Amino acid sequence: MHGRIFKEEQTYRGTWVFYAVIMLEIPTLVLVSVLTLTSKTERQEALLALVIVASIMALAVALLTNIKLETRIDDKGIHFKYFPFVRWRLIERSQIKNATIITFNPLMDHGGWGIKGNRETKAYTILGDTGLLVDGGEKKKVLIGTQKPKELSDFIENWMED
Repeated sequence: MHGRIFKEEQTYRGTWVFYAVIMLEIPTLVLVSVLTLTSKTERQEALLALVIVASIMALAVALLTNIKLETRIDDKGIHFKYFPFVRWRLIERSQIKNATIITFNPLMDHGGWGIKGNRETKAYTILGDTGLLVDGGEKKKVLIGTQKPKELSDFIENWMED
């Protein structure tokens, strides 16, 4: 087991969330275009409003496209990054009391997906309802979402025994 590495990368690209945002933005942009271009306000003001709305929508899609949760588990410990909000963080192996794969309810337990938390746990999730719960003892527990629960469970089981 020594020297083995587990890696996982998750994004919103190609998920129902990504397509839902696109499907909401397209009709909204068409509606705003029709309303601004047919209004009795000055043409220049209408175009400026349209450009602002389109820019905000483009930024939202760009952000959603670039959000990425990366997980790496190696001999040093559990590394994770939630780009662009959280840089690489390391939970050192010596600090980990327990690490298990759990099924959770994202809405009820943490208030949804993303970077969330409650009194006991800080959660970093993209989608889904399974994650790696890391207990560091005195600090808050950390929950890192996974789309590969079986593979991660097998890896963690062997990793914790070493």
